[in-house]
Amino acid sequence: MRKTERNNKQVHNCGVKVSGVFNLSNLALLPFIACVYFLMGLGSIFGLTYKKISVIFNLWLQGTVLMLSGVAPVAACMWKLATVGSPIWLAAAIPLLAYAGIHVWGFRLLLRHYRLPYDSAFQLCVKDLEHLAHRWHTTYEIVNLIIFVFLFLLLVGLNLLIAWWIV
Repeated sequence: MRKTERNNKQVHNCGVKVSGVFNLSNLALLPFIACVYFLMGLGSIFGLTYKKISVIFNLWLQGTVLMLSGVAPVAACMWKLATVGSPIWLAAAIPLLAYAGIHVWGFRLLLRHYRLPYDSAFQLCVKDLEHLAHRWHTTYEIVNLIIFVFLFLLLVGLNLLIAWWIV
């Protein structure tokens, strides 16, 4: 292979095609790397490996926050019922209980799917993200950012907005 052919050949690194041409995948790699370094730093503070801190932070901690934010609208509705006393808030609490139940059920599924040991949970998560990346015709890094950053922030924000609107 000639030198020019080697330079133009695409190299796969962490599922991202690296070439002389700028593409969206290369741009998405920057926030992904920032998240990786954040988790590595957090892991070093607590004496945990990258795999352990990834499972604890991305799956268990974020899952807990998402589940609690899904319960927040019910708590706000119950508080409104206790302070205002209007039966309309009792009627509003019924669909919100189902909404909170979906969050609790989803969190329970997450804990059952990504159970210990840490290495198994981490590898299963990577496998699931790679599967989604293949189905969505994108990279592992982009799927990781969509789920653990954008979708997480969107859902928690929506849940807190609903609770704030009730209060």
